[in-house]
Amino acid sequence: MTSTALDLTSATVAPNQGRRNGLLAPAAWILAAALPLVGLVSLLLREQFDVDWGNYQVHFALFLTVGMGVFMLAYAAGAAANRRGDARVLLISLAFLATGGFLGLHALGTAGVLFTHSYAGFKIANPVGLVFAAMFALASAFVDIRPSFAPLVVRHRVALRRAVLIAMGLWFVWTVAEVPPLAQPGSEGGSRSFLAAMAGVGTVFYAVAAARYWYVYRERIGLLQASVIGCFVLLAEAMVGVALTGERAWHASWWEWHGLIVLAYALVSYAAQRQWQDERFRGLYLATTRARVESVSVLFSDLAGFTSFAERAEPAEVARVLETYYAAAAPLITRWYGGDVEKFIGDGMMATFNSRGDTADHAVRAAGAALALQRDVTRIADAHPGWPRLRVGVNTGEAVVREMGGDGFVAYVVVGDTVNTASRLESEAPVGGVLIGAATRRALPEGSIVEATPPLRVKGKHEAVEAYLLHTLPASHA
Repeated sequence: MTSTALDLTSATVAPNQGRRNGLLAPAAWILAAALPLVGLVSLLLREQFDVDWGNYQVHFALFLTVGMGVFMLAYAAGAAANRRGDARVLLISLAFLATGGFLGLHALGTAGVLFTHSYAGFKIANPVGLVFAAMFALASAFVDIRPSFAPLVVRHRVALRRAVLIAMGLWFVWTVAEVPPLAQPGSEGGSRSFLAAMAGVGTVFYAVAAARYWYVYRERIGLLQASVIGCFVLLAEAMVGVALTGERAWHASWWEWHGLIVLAYALVSYAAQRQWQDERFRGLYLATTRARVESVSVLFSDLAGFTSFAERAEPAEVARVLETYYAAAAPLITRWYGGDVEKFIGDGMMATFNSRGDTADHAVRAAGAALALQRDVTRIADAHPGWPRLRVGVNTGEAVVREMGGDGFVAYVVVGDTVNTASRLESEAPVGGVLIGAATRRALPEGSIVEATPPLRVKGKHEAVEAYLLHTLPASHA
């Protein structure tokens, strides 16, 4: 009887405990978010607490260091976005880039360190950079709303980065030239000024971005997602400080909103460092990054007769053949034709083009890479009599790009009939030749020289495969 009573009591208490915990967590978040604003308002209302402490050397060293740190964070996030083709992490990296760059300009312009007097552009570079970054932060929060937006962002990632860097350069020139309205020293605070309006916009952007991130990740929120939410909340509060501090430069309230910026990026840096190092920003990837359908071109290559060659050659000679082949193939595929080497398979290779959805002419690139690969490997084989020669197959079509694995090892593999057919084309290609599929043929430019082959009956395919021998591309596409 006692045992049953205890069981019933436990069953009753557990839901109540869960409800209390469910209420406590949001309350703790709200309290933590509100504390900086409470402190700022207290400083502004109690001027005796808002003491003046000016130290130009500390200001210069602190914000130059923070700016460089945020720049490094932007680089790391940008590299992850490039590697996986993720629009959300790309936009976050642009927000970090804008903040870090303008923080650096703000630090460099500290009067009495590198420059003898104050420049208005350097003084307000900090809040201007934060407002600029807020646009990217907001875009990152809603990049998944329209299916076409994320691929568009990824395709224009180079132009977006250049735009941010050019904006920094123009701001520097404009500031040093002291062209109006940056001709007179101003204040970083924005009360009763256009800067206050900008700060208000920045506050709203960061707050909405934080709310949207919470909504998206509320069911699986981890350290990284929480750090980004916290970062945007703190930056929103820093924008409030910009709007309210007015002319209180070097006062405690002025230092506080500067400190909020430092804390915001310290949170993200700490969270990123705690992630698995090969995929630090994986927790922020869009669902369409983890699994999506793309139009791709797939290249397979293989050294004909390699097994027989390996049987009669010394192991060191076999290793030298593969090393020489791969050393020529990898940079040719990635640097010159914009593809990705997916894997080496013994004496074979698989490469993909447009797996991130950012290369519209992927079929032409794959065909050009195949011809160039044949040319280079033929030259190597001619210089080493007895070395095996290459055959290459290329196919174009839709495939699924899907994340496989977890912390410790993650691969983004391209799977589907397009891949299987490319492999079959390679196995049927003549030694020294390039065999392409019908879709690749249709995508080639005028002036390409191809030769139709009899339809191929290949393993695993019910229908015959239409194939063409590729001889040349026009000079402008080779």
